[in-house]
Amino acid sequence: MIGQLIRHTKVFSCSSHPSLASSIASSLSCPLVPVNLGTFSNGETKIAPLSSVGHGEHCIVVQSAQTNDQLMETLLTIQACKQVPGTFVSAVLPWLPYTRSDKTEGRNYPIGSRLVCNMLEGAGADHVVTVDLHSPQIEGFFSIPFSHLQTTALLAGELKGRDVVLVSPDAGAMKKVSALSELTGLPFALIHKERCPESGGISRMTLVGDVRDRGAVIVDDMADTCGTILRAAQLLVEQGGAATVEAVLTHGILSGGAVTAIEREDCLTSTCVSNSLSQTSNMNLCRKLSTFDITGLILQELTKFPC
Repeated sequence: MIGQLIRHTKVFSCSSHPSLASSIASSLSCPLVPVNLGTFSNGETKIAPLSSVGHGEHCIVVQSAQTNDQLMETLLTIQACKQVPGTFVSAVLPWLPYTRSDKTEGRNYPIGSRLVCNMLEGAGADHVVTVDLHSPQIEGFFSIPFSHLQTTALLAGELKGRDVVLVSPDAGAMKKVSALSELTGLPFALIHKERCPESGGISRMTLVGDVRDRGAVIVDDMADTCGTILRAAQLLVEQGGAATVEAVLTHGILSGGAVTAIEREDCLTSTCVSNSLSQTSNMNLCRKLSTFDITGLILQELTKFPC
């Protein structure tokens, strides 16, 4: 049962994920307000005045920004909502941009995720909601209420009872895989990944654990080019002897030729990603791609937050 919102609420849909914004608005039984976007002749982003914002309202701004322009749309929309006295703005960013830039790599190296956090606060966000951060330490960059939602329990409900082995494709995903294993009672395996210092590419992958004649499920928080996932699938089948290999990922960025590569890779049976990012066009191109819904996670957080 979805709780009741205290204030009069409106959901503002930015450009990246109108279907998610629509689903949130429908579930909350509140108005959906599309943000009218445009550009100046020099390419700068502009939005039309948000005349529908009322005094003291709860404004939910929904955006999964993958580009700098979409990030700017988000900031301008938040600031426009805050022009009206008494508004409370929840920025729902299932995919938080620049999360891979979470620490300094050397002297004078920028930390992009911290800059994004500062900009969201500067624009006027009162509350930020995101899902499965690539680096949980980013929570510490915010000084406003921040809700970091986890898909672990949701995935556990889908995987429990299946005869599969959970697989962490690298050390970074091990914490999530271990938590899933505890919730489901399923065994897990780890792939140790080494990168070439010069190119940054994967130089070697080693499987630790037994997947022979079993179904293997690769679990990770995100996939961009899918290089790691595809190499892991090949390793699991060709060296590990896995019967089938699936991938379950929270954020399907799927840039470059990732969608085509997934479709063509015989070692990978299927790939399931959340709807944190719109996958409509990708699913039209790839029969192996499906999604799981995180709308319920977001709704639970929005309705329990005392705004």
